[in-house]
Amino acid sequence: MNPGERWCVVVHNDDHTPFAVAWHLLCTVCELDTDTALDLATQVHHFGRAEIGDYDRDTAESVAVRLVRAGMRATTQRATHSDEPFFTAERVDGGVRVMVTAQFARNWEPAFRLLENLYRRNAIVYGLRFPRLFMTRRPFLRRMFPNVAETRWRSALLRRRHRKVLVDRALVDRVWDQWINAESLVLTVKEAEDWIVVFGQIRAVHLQLRKATAMHFHVLAYIQHQLVMAVDPEVRVPEHAPGAVARTAPEQQPV
Repeated sequence: MNPGERWCVVVHNDDHTPFAVAWHLLCTVCELDTDTALDLATQVHHFGRAEIGDYDRDTAESVAVRLVRAGMRATTQRATHSDEPFFTAERVDGGVRVMVTAQFARNWEPAFRLLENLYRRNAIVYGLRFPRLFMTRRPFLRRMFPNVAETRWRSALLRRRHRKVLVDRALVDRVWDQWINAESLVLTVKEAEDWIVVFGQIRAVHLQLRKATAMHFHVLAYIQHQLVMAVDPEVRVPEHAPGAVARTAPEQQPV
């Protein structure tokens, strides 16, 4: 054990702890002032988790145990003190330069694999929201790509006619191969457009997943926003436009 190693407590959202109780416990157990506790309780509620404190390992474990004893969900992990952005995209000569931290890229591997597997025949998707906890490929794709014609049967015909465009495993594999090696990578504008499409599809899949949190959608929106602004720097987004939150990088990352 490294005696100089710093740890933090991760508080997770649940469906049974009242907001006031979480706020009170953050004040008393974590010894936070009321404003900081309110901000972190709100972050847990909206984004699913929040990292709290800068402790030695024994203290972090003690704080987590006291929170768990009171009915909250809390874990410990090594504290990370890095100002390095987990994802950036900027327009450069010849295309779009993207930078993705290795750990952040690896964290999204399950999402890419789920999407790639979904585009195989006879796929079954598990872990969905109530009441249908799993679904076969065809009805799931109907949810991902909703009706665009005036009737359901015309929409079904359109999806069938354009299946190769909608369900493109090769595209997902290409973007994954670039994504996992994108600590510093220059994409062509067309490749950056492909990234925008694939992350839009990952977002559509997450809409159906039981474990998806607001933080997942914030991060996905942020990635797409950064890519769009790099592909087309002339884009202007009104200050109070819906989805404007995507301009700022989330302080936490989904797990």
